[in-house]
Amino acid sequence: MLIDSDPQGNASTGLGVGRAQRTTTLYDVLMGEKAIDQAVVKTSLPGLDLLPSDPDLSGVELELGHQPGRSFKLRDALEPVRQAGHYTYVLIDCPPSLNLLTVNAMAAADAVLVPLQCEFFALEG
Repeated sequence: MLIDSDPQGNASTGLGVGRAQRTTTLYDVLMGEKAIDQAVVKTSLPGLDLLPSDPDLSGVELELGHQPGRSFKLRDALEPVRQAGHYTYVLIDCPPSLNLLTVNAMAAADAVLVPLQCEFFALEG
């Protein structure tokens, strides 16, 4: 499964999931309105499901900002998926900044891969 944790939704678009197909997204999951299995959509690639994103996700920072456990919303939402063993791997595509969405992704992850350009300012960032 791929989780698109970037409000731009480029991973969702890149996998052919248009905005009209994104009726339930990661936003709904993080806000506790839907379970992950209610938000996941099939992609055209065999064996790859997607938890899509859309611009509403940019509001999560403000809406969860003062809630206790705000950094662990994704980890907690993923727990039933882990227990059920539906997926061998779950990849989380993050926005290119350190914010609450990225913190949630890191808290839910077993490992982190940070791709970057081989330039000084990219490395410093």
